[in-house]
Amino acid sequence: MTKQRLITTFSAAAVVLLALAGCSSASPESTGAAADGSTAAAGEIDFFTVSGQIPLINTLADQVTSYLEGRGYTVVVKDAQFDPAKQAQQIEQAVSTGSIVGAWIFPVAPEALTQSVQLLQSKQVPVVLEAQPSDFGFDGAQPGVVFDASDYVQYATTIATDAADCATSNGGTEALFLSAPGSSGGSTVIPDTVQKVYGEAAPSAPIVDTAQAGDPASAQSAVTQLLIAHPDADVVIAATDETAVGAVGAFKAAGRTPACVVVGGGGQDVLAAQKAGDITEVVAWDYAASAKASGDSLITLIGDPTAEGTINPTAISVIK
Repeated sequence: MTKQRLITTFSAAAVVLLALAGCSSASPESTGAAADGSTAAAGEIDFFTVSGQIPLINTLADQVTSYLEGRGYTVVVKDAQFDPAKQAQQIEQAVSTGSIVGAWIFPVAPEALTQSVQLLQSKQVPVVLEAQPSDFGFDGAQPGVVFDASDYVQYATTIATDAADCATSNGGTEALFLSAPGSSGGSTVIPDTVQKVYGEAAPSAPIVDTAQAGDPASAQSAVTQLLIAHPDADVVIAATDETAVGAVGAFKAAGRTPACVVVGGGGQDVLAAQKAGDITEVVAWDYAASAKASGDSLITLIGDPTAEGTINPTAISVIK
């Protein structure tokens, strides 16, 4: 599935999107110790995640946890389970109890967290938001806030352009486009951009159908049906890890090998599939770099919560 501007919801895809290797998934509610094995003493930072079921976001949570614990903080990951109201309640509770010195939020829905961000600012609890300032109605940098800002247009354009190049180079004839459900991040910007850019770049291998899925099983079922309707489909453009894994399973079950599978994401499952040759290319969010850059910015604000925060662009890596 998917870092989701898509951020009309959890900031994709698919879409929402690495320390791309060597990371285990973060448990929904876990605390850690400092890197030397002792209990962290600098204070608690809560990471409010969309869902512990999304490997890609777990990768970010792992990277943030590792980096901040290495700087002496305790990190607690709190799972909203795709529920924006629950996420807002989790934030309010953490602030009201005074248990945290900082927060890191991957929002289920930015529009549902406006008051939560205002509360954090009023209580001088610095926060990293996985979002653009405009997603929260801000114009530029804000006091006490770090924006880990993904460029979803660039991300989607990279996916579409590379998928078109692959389809053209490998004789692809028909493409399937897969994305996260409308309730997930990147529900408009990424799909719209991918379909526009790819359509212009690969007219000889057009997108003949689309599907949405939030997990590999439902994605595999959807692609199985699409392959029945479009037996010549041989190019997969997946805006999320989950849809890519499901598509690979569907093609294998049908005894077919696609000409191209290009995916946006970068979780461990798709990286393993890419190494195995089942996925052609992964356009991945470089969350290792994000954890360090935005982590350092957050620590600076903990020292001065009223200072203006930074806007840090999330890097993108292409893995072939």
